Amino acid sequence: MEPTVFHVTHVKSGSQWVYQILNECAPARIVKPRVKVAQFYEDAIAPGMIYPTVYAPRDRFESTLWPRSKPEADSPAAQNWRNFVEQKSPVKTFVVIRDLRDTLVSLYFSLKVSHAIISDNVSREHRQLGEMNFEDGLLHLFGPTNGQLIAKMQSSWMEPCRNGEALLLHYEDIIMDDFTQFQKIIDHCEIPVSRNQLREVVERNSFAARAGRQPGEEDQSSHFRKGIAGDWKNRFTEKITAEFKRQFGQALIDTGYETDLAW
Repeated sequence: MEPTVFHVTHVKSGSQWVYQILNECAPARIVKPRVKVAQFYEDAIAPGMIYPTVYAPRDRFESTLWPRSKPEADSPAAQNWRNFVEQKSPVKTFVVIRDLRDTLVSLYFSLKVSHAIISDNVSREHRQLGEMNFEDGLLHLFGPTNGQLIAKMQSSWMEPCRNGEALLLHYEDIIMDDFTQFQKIIDHCEIPVSRNQLREVVERNSFAARAGRQPGEEDQSSHFRKGIAGDWKNRFTEKITAEFKRQFGQALIDTGYETDLAW
């Protein structure tokens, strides 16, 4: 039986890029993402399928896939219980995270400039950021619906990744050596794709191919804005740095992006 594959991640960590690679490698198995991750949280999870862009902290992921008690009604939760608790359908999970500093800078430009207005939340953030300068806007994104939510998601997956329950990948490693990192994903998830086919798919979906320019050449109006790591160093002010360390310094250490607060 083919395992059910979950691509667990958060916004601005290459989620659409990874989705496209998976879709070209196994199109018949892809469950298309929906707003608010409804394909995972609201529908019964289909064994053997591939679920890209599952924005979920570990606790909600586990309680959705493996309900803690048997639901009484024939609901999506009851089907998940039957398939994944009783029948123990195999599961493969990989987690992609990105330096939270770069994540929030990228999210700022996305919500303010390039993101399609797909929900009330996006519309609200777009309007609010348009009324703020960069410093105030980025500090605004440190709040519970963005920065704090992403930090929680990242930290929640560190233990299962260390224990081998899920494969951890860093966005920064993927952009440095995309083929090697996608090969890790394919191998871990047992997706039957040849190396040659994977290489073709990866090359077809490189930053240069998708954006029409080289990594580092910025276009703030594009979803593929810059394609590099470390841009936060060009954006953080002293005030942003101090507040980020206060709120998220430990999260950076927990996720391996820093060893202390001396940055």
